[in-house]
Amino acid sequence: MRSSTVLFIKFKKTILYFIGLVFLGIGIAGYFLPGLPGTVFLILSAVCFMRSNEKMYRWVTEHRLFGSQVKQFLETGAMPKRAKIISVSCVWFFSAISISPITPYGWIFKATVISLAVIGTLYILTRPTSK
Repeated sequence: MRSSTVLFIKFKKTILYFIGLVFLGIGIAGYFLPGLPGTVFLILSAVCFMRSNEKMYRWVTEHRLFGSQVKQFLETGAMPKRAKIISVSCVWFFSAISISPITPYGWIFKATVISLAVIGTLYILTRPTSK
């Protein structure tokens, strides 16, 4: 391989590693902060680590608190029924707050929020259900 290709691969792995660390931090915070989803960001961090750092990938997917959920989703794409219910409820609760009449945002913002909520809900509901 040419040296520029090797440098690009190293740069890409470094960027993915740092993005994975950011997602990991947000994911862990999500376990303590209400309204912030933790598992989604842990899954994103695992995907980044899968492509950049095998040791961190194993740490996330084998963690005693959240590793099984992350690993199960990565392997099967399945979500527990309870997680689906909570996720869809949170999507629509926070979307409703965002589009309420007391917010100063215009119809373009509100239409975007509704569109993203519908897309997110459809994605969640089309995942296989586990347990």
